Amino acid sequence: MQLIRWNKETPPSLEALRLALAQQGYQVLQWTDMPGTVYPAHQHTSREVRWIVRGTLRVGIPEQGEEITLTAGDRLELEPNELYWADVEAEQPVMYLIGTKNGKK
Repeated sequence: MQLIRWNKETPPSLEALRLALAQQGYQVLQWTDMPGTVYPAHQHTSREVRWIVRGTLRVGIPEQGEEITLTAGDRLELEPNELYWADVEAEQPVMYLIGTKNGKK
């Protein structure tokens, strides 16, 4: 797992994030979760990125004992088969991009 926090004053644009992921060789999917959404601990066989466009997503990495709150611009990179859970505790939906790469960096 690698966390990259957004350190710019202005929030990211959907188009800029999508382009960046595509240029890095990721297949990109736009996703929105509503308040109260919960994803129990699970894993994926491919390398994946969660890049927050707007809203807040809480993610836990059980094997590392970490719990992270992602906000606009934050990027979380997950290795293949890395166990994690996620939920939306905030009162607003969260929109993010999912980037998928088949087992490659």
